[in-house]
Amino acid sequence: MKTKKKIVLIFFASLLLIFQSTIVMAAPITNTESTKEYLSDGSYFETIIESDSNLRSTIKNASKTTIYRNANGEALWYAKVTANFYYDGTTSSCTSASASSGSYVSTWKILSQSSSRTGNVGSATVTAGAYMGGLYVGSMSKTVLISCDKNGNVS
Repeated sequence: MKTKKKIVLIFFASLLLIFQSTIVMAAPITNTESTKEYLSDGSYFETIIESDSNLRSTIKNASKTTIYRNANGEALWYAKVTANFYYDGTTSSCTSASASSGSYVSTWKILSQSSSRTGNVGSATVTAGAYMGGLYVGSMSKTVLISCDKNGNVS
């Protein structure tokens, strides 16, 4: 009787190890990359792409955040697009896209945001307004595009 219990216990322990390694292998992998685009006044847009993919899947979740910074590197506001993609080695498509935005300082306010998707591209457009002493002095718009190719490469 004790031998049967040991065999059953070893069997279930083996199954647990097999399923645990399968779950670990299927866990999403997060990739991140960053670029900077400088403007003539020294301010710049910093863009960060993050993508999660499951090695066993043809679905990719990704986001692209563009942060507007002054010449000193202080973050002022951001625009972000988050999208889901389907790809299969032959084609790819953007299945959903959403926009988000925010301001880091009181002298910038988000005036509008919108999102759209077409083909394999998701986009977010954000307009931020600058204020000095509570008075509106101008605005700046940024469109952030994210795409996924047929092999699941996000840009």
